Amino acid sequence: MRISAIILTYNRIDDLRECISSLLAQTKPPDEIIIVDNNSGDNTESVIEKLKTVHPLIKYYKLASNKGVSGGRNFGIKKGNGDILVFIDDDALLWPEEALEKMYNKFLREPDIGILAFKIINFYSRRIERHEFPHRSKSLNPENEFETTYFLGGACAIRKKIFNECGFYPEEYLYGMEELDLSFRVLDKEHKIIYFPEAIIYHKQSSEGRVSDKRKWIHLLRNRLSVSYKYLKYRHIIVLSFIWFFKILYKSRNITVSIQGIKSFLDIKKELKREPLREKTFKKIKHLEGRLWY
Repeated sequence: MRISAIILTYNRIDDLRECISSLLAQTKPPDEIIIVDNNSGDNTESVIEKLKTVHPLIKYYKLASNKGVSGGRNFGIKKGNGDILVFIDDDALLWPEEALEKMYNKFLREPDIGILAFKIINFYSRRIERHEFPHRSKSLNPENEFETTYFLGGACAIRKKIFNECGFYPEEYLYGMEELDLSFRVLDKEHKIIYFPEAIIYHKQSSEGRVSDKRKWIHLLRNRLSVSYKYLKYRHIIVLSFIWFFKILYKSRNITVSIQGIKSFLDIKKELKREPLREKTFKKIKHLEGRLWY
């Protein structure tokens, strides 16, 4: 099996260089490192072009415009030649040096695994942020492996065949909830998502290249409602809509943001296709304490 590492980047050349170094330092480095540049305005292109002469496994693609998280990752997926696609944010480091080797062996031993979700630690505090722990129950021991129902897109490994069977990230989302959308489809095809703490991501959470808070909350609300409408039952959708409206209101401190998020969802709702999950999948998500009501 071949490994392709995919890094989506935007105006973070210093972070990107450190991210690449952490991949090159692996005992089993990837067969290729694909860098998808979402049309950076800094010196990313010139720096990476020089780096390519030293490390020919690096492949660099600069997009003509910013395609967002989903669009950028989809581009990298299509360019990747590996059987396993490793996704890492440009402001993150992979550790320990045996992480990819352990990940590779895990996929080799267990063919029913579709996605491995890595352990994410804040680079500065050395703590796990609640929103970056891939389980609804934050009381689980982060040192123990477990089956889960979703993952974080910038810290994971996915078999490429998953995208052939389940489809790509929804590019209309631009930012937020694209992983949850894919997770539902993966579970419905009976692939496993496993939290794999032997591969660790140190995430710097750089502020460079991120969307503004207002746009972020609008996108998150719109996309969370979109995911629910596509895959969940109407009772879930109703309850979840109320919860998320007030969650975004609390986070943004601006009722206009919540209203705009609802309006944005209603604007695209007619373009969304309802494909509710199978009853078997609902039961599995409930058993694993997944995200149905929240």
